[in-house]
Amino acid sequence: MEIYPVDQSHVDSKYSWPLNDRSITVRYIWPDFVHAWAARNEAMVDEIWDDVITDLDSDYAAYAYVSSVGIGA
Repeated sequence: MEIYPVDQSHVDSKYSWPLNDRSITVRYIWPDFVHAWAARNEAMVDEIWDDVITDLDSDYAAYAYVSSVGIGA
């Protein structure tokens, strides 16, 4: 899964910080994620997302809200 941080182009420079695109393996939740996505179960997608970003260690809070997520199989 590729994670693209939120667009900070409209944030005053003194309040923004550089965030990089991140890549993380999510095989352990993939079936649950695909099922939740297909069922449009936003609550389950949010719960899974919270699990995914906690695996980003210290940066996890910076990716709670993102501009996009790339999903490939």
